[in-house]
Amino acid sequence: MSPSSRPRRSSSLPAERVRARRPPRFDLDALASELADADPGVVRRAVDRVGAHLARLNDADFRRAVEMLTSLFYVDIADLPDLEAVLDHAVDVLAARGRRVVPHLLRQMQGSDIKSHLWLARALGLMGAEALPSLRTLLATAEDPYARAFALYAIGKMSTPGVARALPEVIGSLMHPDREVRDSAARTLGRIAAAAPAKSFTPRRRRAMFETLLRAAGDAQPAVRAKAMRSLGKMTAAGLLNRPQRRILEAAARAALGEGESYTWDHAYIVRREARETLDALQRA
Repeated sequence: MSPSSRPRRSSSLPAERVRARRPPRFDLDALASELADADPGVVRRAVDRVGAHLARLNDADFRRAVEMLTSLFYVDIADLPDLEAVLDHAVDVLAARGRRVVPHLLRQMQGSDIKSHLWLARALGLMGAEALPSLRTLLATAEDPYARAFALYAIGKMSTPGVARALPEVIGSLMHPDREVRDSAARTLGRIAAAAPAKSFTPRRRRAMFETLLRAAGDAQPAVRAKAMRSLGKMTAAGLLNRPQRRILEAAARAALGEGESYTWDHAYIVRREARETLDALQRA
């Protein structure tokens, strides 16, 4: 048999082997099923695959993929503790998408429960400056107190130096008629004081923060008083108070502890505990 008449060996691989080498097709329906699986490993891999494709999805599929990931935030960690690390990872995946994902997370806030709110706020907090303008707008325009409290909590999760730009809205929220809004605002002011560098606060802003928190330290709600006292302590630790303000704060803290001239004290233990810690911060300042 001549060389030309010998049968040629095909250089192509069998179809089965070619299909085996191809990456699995990105199928949102299949991934939705995997995200609902009880196995943390299956869910983690599904989160990774969604995250790897998010940037390339069209708007409709992007919205659906985000909704699929945020559906994990309804999981009760008390019942499924093995999924907590997966939810942490989902937060990181969403935060990595930055500004594009912000309106979808804010939309998910509507009608959701407190568990999902905490995870959504963490994702927005991780985005920092990219999410801050939308959260400030929400604070300035939302009529729903729950939405305001959510925005304040998310801002309080930010560690970016630029978070001080939200001070006008946060200070204003501390005078809101709703208790939860005031509570969140009092806590968030302290978080901002700890997160932003001292140069971010003009003397006028420092005075507004101090005076507003000092008024809140006399709020009718013990939780608000406690958060206000704690945040005043954080302002002290951050070096944001001048000497006269430190004297005024010391007198207020001692009054809450019953050490003032009036010989009265705050009946709420949580307030007295924060007052003691604030006095300690003043002594270290």
